[in-house]
Amino acid sequence: MLKPYLELQQQTLEQLGQERGQLREQWQREQQRLERLQQLSSALAMPAGVTTPLAWQNRSGMQQQLRRLQAHQQQQLALAHSDLQRHEALLRSQFGRVKGLEQLLSRREQEAQQRQLQAEQKVLDELAQRPRRR
Repeated sequence: MLKPYLELQQQTLEQLGQERGQLREQWQREQQRLERLQQLSSALAMPAGVTTPLAWQNRSGMQQQLRRLQAHQQQQLALAHSDLQRHEALLRSQFGRVKGLEQLLSRREQEAQQRQLQAEQKVLDELAQRPRRR
């Protein structure tokens, strides 16, 4: 009765593990995007021969846009991280559920074996106590 339920829970655990891998990859991609934006921003901070007012203005505008993109990317990274943490909590919970079911089934099997051995021993004891007839 519990074995089909255990198999279902194990499948759910496996699915959650696969989803965790996807979420981890998404979080890493978001982190890489933020790092690339930061690198681009630091490259713009050091002007190479910028002397005209138009170039300064363009550089300033690009830096403002990059700051907005970085802020947005930081939010995306935080969201991806919170999704990953939430999912890992679900995964730990599911893992505990599966392990608990496995332990319960194992304990029930051991108890059934022990009852069977006790029943066999009782039969043997009864046979040993009967008087022998010849």
